[in-house]
Amino acid sequence: VIPESPRWLISQGRFQEAEDIIRKAAKTNGVTAPDVILDPSELQDLDSQKQQTYTILDLMRTRNILTITIMSVILWMIISVGYFGLSLDTPNLHGDVYVNCFLSAVIEVPAYIISWLLLRNLPRRYSMAAALFLGGCVLLFIQLVPSHIRALSIMLVMLGKFGITSAFSMVYVYTAELYPTVVRNMGVGASSMASRLGSILSPYFVYLGAYDRFLPYILMGSLTVLSGILTLFLPESYGMPLPDTIEQMLLVKGLEYRPATGSTRDTKEEEENPEIFKSTAF
Repeated sequence: VIPESPRWLISQGRFQEAEDIIRKAAKTNGVTAPDVILDPSELQDLDSQKQQTYTILDLMRTRNILTITIMSVILWMIISVGYFGLSLDTPNLHGDVYVNCFLSAVIEVPAYIISWLLLRNLPRRYSMAAALFLGGCVLLFIQLVPSHIRALSIMLVMLGKFGITSAFSMVYVYTAELYPTVVRNMGVGASSMASRLGSILSPYFVYLGAYDRFLPYILMGSLTVLSGILTLFLPESYGMPLPDTIEQMLLVKGLEYRPATGSTRDTKEEEENPEIFKSTAF
């Protein structure tokens, strides 16, 4: 039922299918589509280019995309450890277990709303980093709370889950914007796989509470703060056109562009004209 991505169809040379989807979307939204959506001259140039097949190995094709892939995998894994670790540790908190589970679920509602507002109005990198710093720092502060002030420790745990949940919802959008159209599904899929590994590890962080009650919070808080620092090195995608090819990807901070080994003539042409779709009505 869900239509295919017009960007992906264009990258595969299936221009008529892409235009049909765009016209159908315009009709559904009550918008009058222009007579010419895709520039025929540009489409002819694209159609003449050799269509390349991409594999999971292309996530390591250049130094830049390899760095983004490694950073995304680490980021998703740490966020997943914090999110599921806090969720699984909820019954171990002081007070009524049912009230704590209810609070743990309710706190996600404002977290999703805040993340939606941040994604619409503020840069991705700083929004993600702020949410991770908030979640990590409050978890580190739990060990400083006196034992008789139990309500404060519960509030800090919920605030920590608020920050990590916000980051977890934003990382889906941010990662998808970092990867180009040709490998976007594989990039997000690899990152999501790393997230599942993090969810597998999360119960063992909770089990560490048997040795020291604050040890899970110290580890999860420290890793979350480190992931916030890692986020600051990712390129900013807010307000930028989505990349369609690997060569159009935004560079990681501190890296210089190096073309892929064995680049073809088409790739060189794409480097000279990185905004190949920019002048079309689409």
